[in-house]
Amino acid sequence: QVAASVGLKSKKARETTMASGSAEKSPDAFQDEDKPGVCRKCAESSLDCFAFLGRGAVATGGAVATVTKQCAYPVKESLLATADSTSNYLHPWQQKLPSDSHVPTFRM
Repeated sequence: QVAASVGLKSKKARETTMASGSAEKSPDAFQDEDKPGVCRKCAESSLDCFAFLGRGAVATGGAVATVTKQCAYPVKESLLATADSTSNYLHPWQQKLPSDSHVPTFRM
């Protein structure tokens, strides 16, 4: 019974010293809540890298779309103008001209 009371006293003594913060931390103690673990650092770094690549891909896609629009429009317009002029040359009645009105006009 004496040994049991000594064991209880030492356990109580350890609890009070741990509660007061004066006890040394054992290597088996949990990590501080303020310091992230290695796995968390790796996961955050990986997600940061993926976000960086994603933002770059979105910006690149937008730039490619803008450049394509700016470069393709003049080419498209020149092709349509060439097709219209060829069609008007081969089929003159398709030309869009004002009609000759046979309505008398007054001149002064």
